[in-house]
Amino acid sequence: MSAKITVILFIFVCFSTGALLTWLPWTQLWDDNFFLNFVVDKTGWAGLIPLALSGYMRGAVTGLGIINLLIGALEIFHFKHSVRALQEDDVPS
Repeated sequence: MSAKITVILFIFVCFSTGALLTWLPWTQLWDDNFFLNFVVDKTGWAGLIPLALSGYMRGAVTGLGIINLLIGALEIFHFKHSVRALQEDDVPS
C-alpha cells in the first residue's frame, strides 16, 4: 500500500512542479522576483536580472517544466511496474 502512495505522490509532485515551471516564467511574478532582486543586492551581480528576464532563460525553465510533465505521464503509464519495483525493495533479505 505504501508503494502505491509513494508513486502517486511522485506523480503529483512531477505534475505540480511541471505545471509551475511551465507557467511561471511567463507571468508577472517572474518579472517582479523578490529573490532575484535580493541576490543582486547581496552579490552585486546586476547582469543576473537581464539574464533571468531573457526569453532564453524563460524557455529553458519552461523546457524543464515540460520534462517534468512528461516524467509524470510516463510514471502513470508505468504505474504497476514502479509499484512492483518499490515493493521488491521492501522485502527483507
